Amino acid sequence: MSRGSLGPLVQKGEPHECSNSRLQSQCFAGIFVNSANLPDDMQLDVSLVSPFVETPFESENRLCGMIHLSQQAIEKMLSRNYSRWIVMYSGGKDSTTALVLCTEVLRKYDILPEALYCDTEIEIPTLQQFALSFLQSVSAQQLAKVTVLKPAPEDSFWVQVIGKGYPPPHQGFRWCTHRLKVKPVEKYLNMLSPSERERTLVVTGVRFGESDVRDARLKLSCSRGGECGQGVWYEQSQRLKIGYFSPIVVWRECDVWDFLNFVAPSWGYPTRGLLSVYKGRETRFGCWTCSVVSQDRTMQKIVQEETRWKPLLEFRNWLVDFARTPENRVRKPNGQLGRLTLSARETILQRLREVERKIQQPILSDIGYSLVTQLWEDPWYSDSYDGEDNALHRSNE
Repeated sequence: MSRGSLGPLVQKGEPHECSNSRLQSQCFAGIFVNSANLPDDMQLDVSLVSPFVETPFESENRLCGMIHLSQQAIEKMLSRNYSRWIVMYSGGKDSTTALVLCTEVLRKYDILPEALYCDTEIEIPTLQQFALSFLQSVSAQQLAKVTVLKPAPEDSFWVQVIGKGYPPPHQGFRWCTHRLKVKPVEKYLNMLSPSERERTLVVTGVRFGESDVRDARLKLSCSRGGECGQGVWYEQSQRLKIGYFSPIVVWRECDVWDFLNFVAPSWGYPTRGLLSVYKGRETRFGCWTCSVVSQDRTMQKIVQEETRWKPLLEFRNWLVDFARTPENRVRKPNGQLGRLTLSARETILQRLREVERKIQQPILSDIGYSLVTQLWEDPWYSDSYDGEDNALHRSNE
């Protein structure tokens, strides 16, 4: 079977991972035969897809239709003279799907996409292992160029928490995403020349239906000049002068899992094991320190099978409670809780060193430790908010 062709998706009678029904189908040249009777809310909106798809298909041929829709969307972006394609890859199901789709279309045009992976240095270990293994595979097959970014040492998580005394991120102060992910990527993109940026397209795996917050952002983008419709989400960044694009914006979760379990493996991609890595639908790819979620169900599931990572979960839970304790925080002039006290930061460092010994793996780098100790000597990050200028300077920290 040739790469990129839609061969047999699943053996007859094999369980359908998403709908709990059984597929009785094969996909030939984009056409399902004897397709399963999927629920109405999983059917493809033919009016949305038909302008992009050359091969006729019926509404029940959802997955094949979605694949062709995405392929046509990628072709459309190629027609706009984008010659440098950067796929934002996290290791999760959506970014993996976007990367596979792009590599399969772009290889026909001798365009090597770039998979951009941002290592926050606090990634969930087992999920990061899959992500790096997948990147190694596509790199070895020369399907994509792989670039790994990291936050600057002064922006790292532990320097912010232990050095500056930032409380762990929460919904009201979600400082982590910008420092750990956005800044490294924007710094990388800003290194491109103006002419290179005009030819650069950043591909994401963003989809409608992921969350209410994500849907709201997509709708806002569409209302402000973003291109939405026909299965495409496209936006031109006025600040960076770079295009942003998602080829799977109208895919549903079921489409993504079917693609990764049945189609991508038939094309030679090691994606079939991703479902077991997720250990359930609620699982998120991200940081083991995440305090934005109230309970980290992802880490809870992981430590049930891999107990060596239990100290990470225990430390995360302890840190959240410890940072919320008023005695461990400096009071601002207005009476609100401010940064962590120096004593609290020293305690966090001691506990973190204990975790390192338990898992036999370094967490805080030597550079990070050096920055932490320097910040402890900096009066800006002391236990005092004395002075009107200091209070103003620290009001956002």
